[in-house]
Amino acid sequence: MKKSFRLRARAFVPAISVLSLAVVASEQAQELNPVVVVSNRVNEQLSDVLPSVSVIQKSDIDKFRYADLFELLSGQPGMQLSRSGGAGNPTFVYMRGANSTQTLVLVDGMPFASQGAIGASSPLEAIPLAQVERVEILRGNASAVYGPGAAGGVIQIFTQSPKALTEGVDAKVEMGSMNSRALQTSIRKNTGDGQLSLTISEDRSDGISTMTPARYASMPLVRINPDRNGLEAKSLGLGWRQNLSASTQLAFHYLNTSTLAAYDNPYADLAADRWGSKSKLELAGGQVSHRVSEAWKTSLSYGQSISKLGTLTNDVLNASYGTTHSHQQQIKWDNLVALGNDMQATFGYGNQVAKLEAGRTSYDWNVVPATPIDVRVNKSVRQERLFGGVNRQVGAWSWRINLGHEQLPGSQSGTTYLLGAGYELNRNYKITLTRSTAILSPTAGQLYDVAYGGNANLKPEHSSSTEVGLQFKDDNSFWRLVAFDVNYKDMIAASSNPVADPFWAAQYVTQLENLNSAKNQGVEFAYARKWATSAVQLAYTIQNPENTSSSRPIQNRAKRFGSLTISHFMDERTSLNAKLLATSAQWTPMIGSFSSSALVPGYAVFNLSADHKVRPDVKLTFSVLNALDKTYFNLDGYNNPGRTYFMGLKYAYR
Repeated sequence: MKKSFRLRARAFVPAISVLSLAVVASEQAQELNPVVVVSNRVNEQLSDVLPSVSVIQKSDIDKFRYADLFELLSGQPGMQLSRSGGAGNPTFVYMRGANSTQTLVLVDGMPFASQGAIGASSPLEAIPLAQVERVEILRGNASAVYGPGAAGGVIQIFTQSPKALTEGVDAKVEMGSMNSRALQTSIRKNTGDGQLSLTISEDRSDGISTMTPARYASMPLVRINPDRNGLEAKSLGLGWRQNLSASTQLAFHYLNTSTLAAYDNPYADLAADRWGSKSKLELAGGQVSHRVSEAWKTSLSYGQSISKLGTLTNDVLNASYGTTHSHQQQIKWDNLVALGNDMQATFGYGNQVAKLEAGRTSYDWNVVPATPIDVRVNKSVRQERLFGGVNRQVGAWSWRINLGHEQLPGSQSGTTYLLGAGYELNRNYKITLTRSTAILSPTAGQLYDVAYGGNANLKPEHSSSTEVGLQFKDDNSFWRLVAFDVNYKDMIAASSNPVADPFWAAQYVTQLENLNSAKNQGVEFAYARKWATSAVQLAYTIQNPENTSSSRPIQNRAKRFGSLTISHFMDERTSLNAKLLATSAQWTPMIGSFSSSALVPGYAVFNLSADHKVRPDVKLTFSVLNALDKTYFNLDGYNNPGRTYFMGLKYAYR
């Protein structure tokens, strides 16, 4: 009898092990159908969202030792990125063929886009991954929900936030190739009816040589320093939540970052010059939420962001490039009202003031020698909006309408909409259809910085989009196939007409005008599946961006790109990850020319990582990025790191 019992017990042990491993895998792997807010600024399951949305969860961020958001976001459906140099240098996002200025980037709901004459491009390089807890991506027009700026889509970045019952301390140290080292500490504390969190990080790396001088030996006007281009980045993030009563909550968040990234300037006067991009970002915001009744929740929020950008030459601020300081203040009043069990309404008001403070030295080229001219810009623009929307579920049908009315600078206005419908074919399959419009107002620099072509008569840019989707979900898998058709018009670009100011016209400065138009059609596919001990994620995009206002190719947009990530849990303590990133050829700006484009070949990059829990509170991590040591470019002439190794140790005290 005892022998028989031992045999049955031995047979049962593997089953227990598999069950235990399955539980661990489900805890560590990506949640297939998480709650998201980016689509409509209310909580929705991913499978209930009508527009195309994807989520990068904390488990995805922790899988590989990425240097910055450029590396984390690469490979997402419908999204391409470029970076003019190594980690920490200016990063640009091109969503569904839109310009980098047409994607709205938010940090905890707060915009922080530059207000310079280049347009409203957000300095993603200023957000360290140590502060990022989650990223939600909404593709397609979303001005009806978020206001001007969301023509290509929305990237919503959520920083580390306090949560109840997660009290403790995390500490992480990493070292690796290029003399890279990183430190991160997070503290979370429950305070009665509230929670407090604090995250501090520091990253340093000697980097690589951003450009290769030998490549331009035949171009005497291209002067490149062959030294390494390093990175220094520091950040501090603070979050606080407090229950003032059973129906009222208060939340506060603060983020302060500073980044100094070295790079090579191919248009330098001397090859020995050292160049650096210096950025500082400060965001602060607070929100009071109150449940008026069981059906009505209202919230009032205020936030501000300060983004400071400057260029250093030989460790001294370069007066010709100068500084660009962008300030934004935002007040929002949001309301969510339940109109029965199958219908919700949202409405509210937003007021945003954006200010540009810029200074640099220009020159009067009509005299010999050229006379330096001190250029200062101190301008602000205001925009207001009213918005509302309704979601309704009727049997297998789901309906959505969002409307926004924008009051823009220069006494201009516009109305945008998002219309959506979904139909559940059965418990697994669902088809969706959305039609939407977007508007983007000129920045303060585009309107008033005459030395860079500013034109007070600029009109807003416009966009319209249609997308059709088919999705599938069950307990272990989720995929979505989306076909989209998007058009952009009234896009702001430099013209051949001189600016109205006679002095700057004499310096051959041409004014910005609403010149360009473009279109893009394509298909996006996102797939995720998990098993007891493994998980896989796949993203693939086919698109055909076209410049409809000229015959020039659209830069920085490949026609095919995607990613494949595979995770395997060997046991309850050890996991392995592999990721493949691939893209087809694309046109990018050509080094040594201000008007020509260069065709950059397609490439594929393979990354590997592993982590092992030495004990419940200690984890070892190991990453090999570009494991096959591939030489590739996402911008003509700008190098990327070869094979790099990183090892980390994380301690979690609870």
